[in-house]
Amino acid sequence: MTPGASSTTFANHRGVVPLLWAFVVLAGLELVGAHLLLSLWSHKAAWAMSVVTLLSLIWLISWVRSWKRFPHELLNDKLRLHAGSLRHVDVPLAAIERVSGEVPMDLVKARDTRNLVPVAHPNRMILLREPLFDKRRTRRYAIRVDDPEAFDAALLGRITGRP
Repeated sequence: MTPGASSTTFANHRGVVPLLWAFVVLAGLELVGAHLLLSLWSHKAAWAMSVVTLLSLIWLISWVRSWKRFPHELLNDKLRLHAGSLRHVDVPLAAIERVSGEVPMDLVKARDTRNLVPVAHPNRMILLREPLFDKRRTRRYAIRVDDPEAFDAALLGRITGRP
């Protein structure tokens, strides 16, 4: 947690990034294996697929590295949630009813829940007073924070008006 003049940030990478690095390793192994197998059929196709896979691998590495640069941010009037550089969501503080440490899988998978944790299990569920209309009617956000107690205290203080 890094306090600032008007914002507080909460790291969200420690529980997610190690698993994403495992995907990077698997993608690298797939690149070699698929290239070798496909080259038995067509060298041109093998090189074309290898180029596409390598570009995808570069994108994946940049996304994994972005998780450290994009922590969740508690601003004056909103909570800005990040899933690395891939997704940013602004939730008005007035719309937040509460934050819960209980994150049942059926709620994480519910249609009206936005899950911002790609490969790990979320450790916080942000429940809204009214649904927000983005691509769908979102009533909950499932997130992961590295220091959940500090996040809970800061968010509760901000939405109730108590420090």
